[in-house]
Amino acid sequence: MIARRALLATPLAAPASAPAFAQIINRPMRWVVPFPPGGAADAIARIWADAVTTRTGQAIVVDNRGGANGLLGVQAVLQAPPDGSTLGILSIPFFTALPMMMANPPYDPARDLVPIIRLVTSTVLCCVTAERARERGWTDFRALVNAAKQPGARLVKGSAGNASAAHLLIATIARRSGANIEHVAYRGGAPALTDLLGGQIDMVFDFMPALMPHVASGRLVPLAVGSNARSPLLPQVPGLGEFADLNLGDLDLQSWNALTAPRGTPAEVQRAIADGVLRSADVPGLADRLRASGLVLATSQGPAETAALVAADAPRWAEMVRLSGARIE
Repeated sequence: MIARRALLATPLAAPASAPAFAQIINRPMRWVVPFPPGGAADAIARIWADAVTTRTGQAIVVDNRGGANGLLGVQAVLQAPPDGSTLGILSIPFFTALPMMMANPPYDPARDLVPIIRLVTSTVLCCVTAERARERGWTDFRALVNAAKQPGARLVKGSAGNASAAHLLIATIARRSGANIEHVAYRGGAPALTDLLGGQIDMVFDFMPALMPHVASGRLVPLAVGSNARSPLLPQVPGLGEFADLNLGDLDLQSWNALTAPRGTPAEVQRAIADGVLRSADVPGLADRLRASGLVLATSQGPAETAALVAADAPRWAEMVRLSGARIE
């Protein structure tokens, strides 16, 4: 079963004994984003980098390394010297689901990656167009799923790509609820959104930043978030925990991103990085800038707690991989 977890959204105080950035890292840092500019991971990196530089004076360069389902970015982190100068902005699937979907994964997350500190949490949003919602009576998520369970019914749902977080959730919802949902994998969220707005598909699950402007304009109707509980960003939209009657009550697709170092990074360097981030969490405007990008500020205390979060999340991602049958060739 997929465990239910609540948001941990409160930055905590940094340990007084942790060394400062300046004592450990004496040159500009490089933060690797494993996706092209403009996406959620890129926003996380740039917003947090601004805050850390403001608070600590540490210079940070954001390096976008998109391609190969994010593996090019992971490789850049793995090949970096383990001295804290190069870190990755990696989401929880890089530590759990991604290697599970590959016959020969090029890295072992438990061996090769050191998750230092969580930065944000996020979830996906299910949207349909306002026009289709009116035409078909899709007043809420339950009505949508029940419509797809009728004999001969077929619902076409798009995602940002094969083996994406939304793909895993879509397949899990279909298997759990018995709905006839056809998944269409696009090369990114933008073309899926274009086809949704054009009426070529029925709905999308995607992370919030791309969808929120269209929700605000009224073109899209949000029916559910992928997390178990409601999101503080859209408190009027139900979470999956409210759909126990559809066998979805324990689902919780809540993703999060962490600053990540290559293996061999010394403990004192890890502590210095965690300290710098924690001391930057209350920089004015940080939480608001993240919120505007569909992200919730949520730090962990440091490497030990972040590793524990990975371990706690692994079973639910493993079940979604199993139910979806998703594979990366």
